[in-house]
Amino acid sequence: MAARDDSVIRGSLIACLIFLVLSLALNFFLWSWGSTQADTASRANESLQSRGNELQTMQSQATLMKAMLGVGGLSQAQFDQLTSSTGGDPDMEVIEQNFARDMAYFGPEVDPQNRNYPALPEFLVNAIRNRNVQYGQARDEATQIRSQADSDVEVARKAQEVAEQGRDDANKKLEAEQSKFAEDRQQMKLTTERTSDSLQKKIAEFTQYRNKVTAEINELENLKTRLTGTIENQRQELVQLRSTNFESTQGLISYVYRDGNVVTINLGSADELTPGVTFGVIDADETRLQDAKIKATIQVTKLLGDHRAEARVVAFPEIRYPIIPGDQIYSPFWAPGRRVKIALMDNIDIDDDSRPDTTEIASMVRAAGAEVAAILRTDGSREGKLDSSVRFLVVGEAESLDDQAGNASEIAAVGKAKAEATEYGVTIIPAWKLQAYLKTIDDSLTTPLGSAVRGRDFQPEKSLAPRSLPNSLPQIFTEQQERVQRNNEILQP
Repeated sequence: MAARDDSVIRGSLIACLIFLVLSLALNFFLWSWGSTQADTASRANESLQSRGNELQTMQSQATLMKAMLGVGGLSQAQFDQLTSSTGGDPDMEVIEQNFARDMAYFGPEVDPQNRNYPALPEFLVNAIRNRNVQYGQARDEATQIRSQADSDVEVARKAQEVAEQGRDDANKKLEAEQSKFAEDRQQMKLTTERTSDSLQKKIAEFTQYRNKVTAEINELENLKTRLTGTIENQRQELVQLRSTNFESTQGLISYVYRDGNVVTINLGSADELTPGVTFGVIDADETRLQDAKIKATIQVTKLLGDHRAEARVVAFPEIRYPIIPGDQIYSPFWAPGRRVKIALMDNIDIDDDSRPDTTEIASMVRAAGAEVAAILRTDGSREGKLDSSVRFLVVGEAESLDDQAGNASEIAAVGKAKAEATEYGVTIIPAWKLQAYLKTIDDSLTTPLGSAVRGRDFQPEKSLAPRSLPNSLPQIFTEQQERVQRNNEILQP
């Protein structure tokens, strides 16, 4: 009994194997047949598209030939296209060029849709008729001109006789006038003598008046000198009053959440703030902005109201100096409703190689969104204009000037630039301060890798929802079915 059960099991296994082999063979056959049919359909589709393009080209040429023979018409754009046609048919291109040349006989008063070969002979005949009419009119006008010329000559001859008679009368009148002129000249001599005496008296009076005016001018010059001194004293006092640095922070941290990664600030759409602006975070206890230390950097991501916006922390502070509500924020490259202008001295050296790095600093300022309004050189020349619209004048460190003790002209130029900036109310900051803001922005917007990697740049990701299980069909079979279906849709009438 057990032996018979084993034979049944072996028979079942053999039958299963045979069925599995036949299934695999059938699947391979179906896959090969499907691939062959897909290639055939693709070639048929390409052939159909090629024949369609040829038919469309022939239809376009037939329509153009009908328009040339007067059936239908061409627009101005189609006329312009005939001279630059690149259809690929040399014979058709020659026909189009000849047609465009022949249609040039029509005048601009003929519409493009009425320009064709049947209308050309009639147009030329009408043009010849018009020329004949114009020629006849010109001949009649020439006859009239000759008649008018003869009449004008006769009139001129009579006018000459009248002119000769007038000349004789004028000669007689001239003799009478010359006699009268001699009498008037004698009278003028007497008048000149009297005028000379009167002139001498006027000269004496003018000399007296000039002396009086000179004395008044000298008095006014003395008054001008006194007033100029008063103005200079007032200007110096004004410069002293404006020498204080009035630059201040621009906003505050309102709230900190999400483990210190996101904050809200008290600036918003009413302050003309836009997303992407970067601010440095300064401790709330700092009172002097020029010497304050930037402990973190934030970047605006969303405007929440007139005076409220959300920002993400792009440069995190040290653990002992966290961001807290009430901290101040400041950006030297942003101001409400206008683009910040910055002026640079050309004595800035940021890499301590004893060579100016003004070009590099200018590029960094422009990349941060501000405008370089002027570059002041130590030789006295400058690019751009320094005025009250400039927000900062950036100069090199005082230590770098002390090293150039022999270059007194350079030190004088820097001092003159500072005095001019102070007079315009421009804030003067050292190059290291501007560089600190620029470096903070550059470092905060990049993610270092390798040995400089930072853990805060790779926060743990949230768990994702479980994906649905894939179907049991192979991807290549699915793609093949989709291509066959698309080809069948194209081939359907």
